[in-house]
Amino acid sequence: MKSTMVRTVASLALAGAAASAVSLATAGSAQATGRGPQPITNRLTTVTANTPSWVNIFWRTDRPVCNARISVDGGREVAVSYRRPGRFTAFTTGDTLRPGRTAITQIQVTPMRRVSGLSVLRTTMTYNDCGRHARTQFTRASLVLPVIRTIRPGHPTQPGHPGQPGHPVRH
Repeated sequence: MKSTMVRTVASLALAGAAASAVSLATAGSAQATGRGPQPITNRLTTVTANTPSWVNIFWRTDRPVCNARISVDGGREVAVSYRRPGRFTAFTTGDTLRPGRTAITQIQVTPMRRVSGLSVLRTTMTYNDCGRHARTQFTRASLVLPVIRTIRPGHPTQPGHPGQPGHPVRH
């Protein structure tokens, strides 16, 4: 019985190692073919609920990017706006990004949440490859926006405020 259990555990460990090797090999070949412009990280800076905040999206690419237009959708949970009026923005340095360089997109977010948590933002970038007869391409990415809800000390709706259960009334 014990040897059967040891063999089962060993075979599961071997299967897990093989799966990891396959996924690493697949990831390596995917990077070799190139992916175009992508966010460096999918996690944005933590912001406070119901408060407008500026956040940065950092981008990099393995191919030339021209005429970039980035739009961000926060759904019903997050209102998104840009530095200039409109439905899209570009990088802080313009609408081009060269391979090996990093660019930043700034957006203003206002998470409309009652509790702390994570909100998902969906980004879409349209661009071309800077060629003479370049066709418009696009890339999409989901970003995670951590949201915290601050509690003001002594706020009447918070437990422990004078007159609330658990806190004596002062006379």
